[in-house]
Amino acid sequence: MTIGAAGNAPWAGTTPPTPGDRAVGRGSVPYEFRIGRMEVTTAQWAEFVNAALDRPASDRLPHVSAPARWGAVPALPQNGGQRFSVPGGNELRAAGGISWRMAAMYCNWMHNDKSSGRSAFLSGIYDVSTFGCTPGGRFLDQLTRSPGAKFWIPSWDEWIKPAHYDPNRSGQGQEGWWRYSTTSDAAPAYGPPGVAVLGSFAQANAGWRSTDYPSLDPFAVPLGAYPGVQSPWGLLDAAGATGEWTEEASYVPGDQFPIDRLYEGNRWASTLFPTSDFVGIPGGRDFPSLTIYDLGFRVAALVPSPSACWIGAGLCWFSMKRRRRALSH
Repeated sequence: MTIGAAGNAPWAGTTPPTPGDRAVGRGSVPYEFRIGRMEVTTAQWAEFVNAALDRPASDRLPHVSAPARWGAVPALPQNGGQRFSVPGGNELRAAGGISWRMAAMYCNWMHNDKSSGRSAFLSGIYDVSTFGCTPGGRFLDQLTRSPGAKFWIPSWDEWIKPAHYDPNRSGQGQEGWWRYSTTSDAAPAYGPPGVAVLGSFAQANAGWRSTDYPSLDPFAVPLGAYPGVQSPWGLLDAAGATGEWTEEASYVPGDQFPIDRLYEGNRWASTLFPTSDFVGIPGGRDFPSLTIYDLGFRVAALVPSPSACWIGAGLCWFSMKRRRRALSH
C-alpha cells in the first residue's frame, strides 16, 4: 500500500492523557512510502528460506532459520541444506519465529533482486557484519536502513502512521488518528474469524488460544481472514497474527548502545497484552537475535519513481505487441 499525506500531523495523545502513551509527538512521516498490506506470508518466507538455507555446508548463512510457526513443511533439499514446500491453502498463513536480524536479511535479499549470491543476504540495506552485542548485553547492529534502500523494516513512525492515521478522519481533508488499527476508537473484538465475541464478530486474530476454541487453531488462520477489518490505509491484521518488528531501538537511560527493538500490534495466541493495538502502546520489545514464536514483520518499500513506472509499462506494451505479432504469423 502506498502511504501518502507526507508531513502529516503526529499523534497528539488522548484527553485525558493515557498512562504510558509513548507515541505522543510520533507518527509524522515527511515522505511517501509503501508498506505491505499483509505481514510477510508463509509463501514469501518459504522462497527466502529456501534460498538462504538450501546451500552447501561450506556456504551456510548466519542468523537464518525456518520460522517456528508457519504453513510450510520440509521438502527434499536440492543443495544439501534445508528446503520447504507450501501445501495448497497455506500460502497466506502468517509466519512467526522471525528474529529482527532475519527480517533485515530478508530485506537485503529483496533489495538485491532475490539473488542467490551470499552477499545478497549480508549487505545492501543492513550490514550483517555489524550484528553482535557488547559484553553487557547491548546490541551493535546497524540501527537504521542504509540510504537508497528499496525494501526495509519499517521505522516505528512508518508503522503507526498507516495503522492509525487517517487523512480524512473527520471528513474529507480533515486529518486525525484512530486509537486502534481497525479504523476505530474502540478496541477490536479478539477471536477466530466468523465467531461471535461479545455480541459482534471477531475482528482480530489475537487474545485467544485453541484451549478457548478446541476445534480451531489461531496459527492456522490465514492473513486477511477478517473481511472489511482494516486500517485507514488498508492494512490487514495489524491488530493480530504476529507482533511486527520495527527499526525502533530501546535504550537504558545513560547507555550508549540499545538493548532491544520494538515490535508492534497484538500477537496471536497471546492473552497477556490485549491493549497493545492502542496507538501509544507498542506490542513489546526484544533483543534482535531472538526468534520468539509470535514475532514476524511487515516489509516497507520505496515508492517507484514515475519514470520507472513508465519504463515498466513501455516494456510490457512492447512485449505484448511482439507476442501478438508472433501469434499473428
